[in-house]
Amino acid sequence: MTMTAEDRARLIGRLRALMSRTVANGCTEEEELAAARQVAKAIEQLGEAPESIALAPQADRMRAERESRDYQLLLERTTLEGLFKAAIQELALNHVNTVAPPQRKPSPGTRVEWLRVPEMLEAHLSMALAIGNSRLARDILAATLEELVQDGMLPARLAVPIGD
Repeated sequence: MTMTAEDRARLIGRLRALMSRTVANGCTEEEELAAARQVAKAIEQLGEAPESIALAPQADRMRAERESRDYQLLLERTTLEGLFKAAIQELALNHVNTVAPPQRKPSPGTRVEWLRVPEMLEAHLSMALAIGNSRLARDILAATLEELVQDGMLPARLAVPIGD
């Protein structure tokens, strides 16, 4: 396939743009995979060896970015936040199921009190996690509980039976 210098420059620019679609750059894994497939297809259609397209500077830059201290810290922080969120969710669901076990149908005439789950759980989890007087830790816990409710991983409100 014969290409003009302009066509080649345009193709290389498009390939570089596709290769920049990575999870590290804010794309989803599906978008990254789709972009990689498009790159492979374009190179195959081009009929040239990938080395001849001169994309190495982009690949080297991406590799250097992944190996950078900032990227590693971001990856570590994201992993820790995910683990923390999963642990809070597990503790929260365990407590919710203890306080108000799931029922298919509430018994007729049963009196219940509706409680906001994040508010109910903050006190319990603060004690369970020994947060103490740390305002930052309380704020992180409260934000995590609200996020779990927003994501649909915890109920927003809970009907707790009232004893007579």
